[in-house]
Amino acid sequence: MSDPAATDAAAPSSPWLTKRSVIGLLIFLALLVFFLTQTRLPAVLQKLPDLGNPTTARDRSSFSFFIDPASFPEPFRWVAFGLNLWDANAIGMFFAVLLGGAASAALVPEVRLQNLLTKRGPLGAGLGGSLGLPLFMCSACSTPVSVGFFRSGASLETSLGMVLGSALFNPVGIFAIFLLMPLEMALARVGFGLIAIFLLVPMIAQGKRALELEHTARRMPLTDSPIKPSGRDSWAAATKDALKAWWMQTLQVSLRLVPAMFLAGFLVGAVLLFAQPQTLSRFGAEGIAIVLIAALVGTLLQLPTLFEIPLVLGVIALGLGLGPATALLLTAPSSGIVTFLLLRRDLGWRIPAMLLGGTFALGSLAGLIVNTV
Repeated sequence: MSDPAATDAAAPSSPWLTKRSVIGLLIFLALLVFFLTQTRLPAVLQKLPDLGNPTTARDRSSFSFFIDPASFPEPFRWVAFGLNLWDANAIGMFFAVLLGGAASAALVPEVRLQNLLTKRGPLGAGLGGSLGLPLFMCSACSTPVSVGFFRSGASLETSLGMVLGSALFNPVGIFAIFLLMPLEMALARVGFGLIAIFLLVPMIAQGKRALELEHTARRMPLTDSPIKPSGRDSWAAATKDALKAWWMQTLQVSLRLVPAMFLAGFLVGAVLLFAQPQTLSRFGAEGIAIVLIAALVGTLLQLPTLFEIPLVLGVIALGLGLGPATALLLTAPSSGIVTFLLLRRDLGWRIPAMLLGGTFALGSLAGLIVNTV
């Protein structure tokens, strides 16, 4: 009888990365570098002079709407809000879809590198948050990238942590908040982000349903007819396979998520029509009720990158207290209707609903704490 240990020792070990996976990762990194250097970072630098200027999104600045909702008849102003959201997110969403397709194509199930992304619990959520930080994207735009990693086998914690890390720990945003806002609000933003990633995300990912979802996702590639490698062990063949897989995965990500993004943008417009943040001070400056209202409005909104900073400075200038302003600062960038609907396509209703509910609860709690300081 042969010795199993000897058989295992004689078996060739699989490489950490196949040639196709190397090409796929290079595609992902090249896209990310191009996005950051040619679009995102220049856009952030353009916004820097306006970060400290309180705005209601009507004054012309880097944070302005390109269509003034007041120019539309009141029953149709939601259309203007939706178009403005699409204008602000168009470039980010375009690259997010490309990056999501690249993530799906690069991290194929047989690659050992995938094991680094399957960590569970707070460790997996923290890894996801760290991966989301360099994306410089809002939660909606980072969702296609997160979905791409999830469909490639990343754990639910890593995937959700990526969304929150990208939205809440933008380095420029954190620096600006500490520079422009009271210390208690800045500390609340950091504490909220850490609790959301290391506590809320693992809680959401627990349970039989979440495990079943991950088990199914790893066996259901985005494409109905997965790209099969050509079988030739050459860099030319690997490049051809990787590019073809990237194209197919990107197309599938687009078909799944862009229509949802389009519809969700106009839903956010409807929310803004009836619950504009600039009107929050009408309900009072402080108190439990206004904190809860501000947290609810922020949870339902979907703001582009860094938009929450001049918006919150604007509502403070209009008379809103620091407690409700903190609730808005924390909830507005974390998740929203767009993120909810994009995640729902792959995660069902329960998990993104828990993310929204947790965002509201944590934002409300932080606002109430700041309200009493």
